[in-house]
Amino acid sequence: MKKKQKRKRPANLYHPLYWPSWIATGCMRVLAYVPYRWQWVLGRWAGFLLRFMHRKRRETVEINLAACFPELSDQDRSLLAERCFESLGMALCETSTAWWVSDPRTRYAYRIVGLNHIRAALQKGRGVLLCSAHLHTAELAGRFMALEQPVTIVFRPQNDRVIEAVAHRRRAAYYPNMIHYRDMRGVVRALRRNEVVWYAPDIDAGTKRSVFVPFFGVPAASLTATARLARLTGAPVVPCFYFRRTDRTGYDIQVEPALERYPSGDLTADTARINQLIEAAVRRYPEQYLWQHRRFKSRPAGVTPLYGERVQRR
Repeated sequence: MKKKQKRKRPANLYHPLYWPSWIATGCMRVLAYVPYRWQWVLGRWAGFLLRFMHRKRRETVEINLAACFPELSDQDRSLLAERCFESLGMALCETSTAWWVSDPRTRYAYRIVGLNHIRAALQKGRGVLLCSAHLHTAELAGRFMALEQPVTIVFRPQNDRVIEAVAHRRRAAYYPNMIHYRDMRGVVRALRRNEVVWYAPDIDAGTKRSVFVPFFGVPAASLTATARLARLTGAPVVPCFYFRRTDRTGYDIQVEPALERYPSGDLTADTARINQLIEAAVRRYPEQYLWQHRRFKSRPAGVTPLYGERVQRR
């Protein structure tokens, strides 16, 4: 049986096929100038619509939460899932502000704690690997950080070509350098130029260059790149996490001291250590984590798939 070929996408971004995406970006731009208190309201409704319209994402969140929070009742997990989509809806407003407001400090209050840890690590002259996670506030937190300390980001392109083109153009205004997530040589070059490289390794990118280590007690295919980059370049690894205050007064970015005795030489133990750091951060505000991602898509041999499919370990 022949495989169904994917329809080739038009090269012209102004093709009618892309008009819905342009309308969506136009709406996002309008959101950037909505007062903060109304962004909370709109974000909540946007999250409700996202949860209602995207059945697969909704199921992914439910499966992830059931696997990671077995101690919660069904009712509590359902409430957490609802709040997770509300937080994602709010992230749309925050992304809009990050992209289009010339100075987000005029719109939001924020505090960066531990910026001195980055600057101290830079004194070694080997760059800094700023290890973070896929929290909903990442886009706005990156903009805040760029106002205080130049950072290079490692990014994964959006599936939507219009959104990706807009995102790249807007980010280029405040990030001096952006590196494709597959360009590890580019990351190495940036670190050797003594740059601060913002990197979030908490994705399931398959089993190549990954090891299975626990994440919330569940074996998760976890990238070993953090330890490998640190070993290759000598760059200190500095954890950095960011949260939206639940009292609606602003944002907090927490930068922690550079990891000691890292890497240790044990790739599995080093990767598990990164997962533990991310898990501890996520537990602070679990609704602000990107549970919409299929974090446990890859499974060890012989283990039942969580999402109804199997990715064989190579």
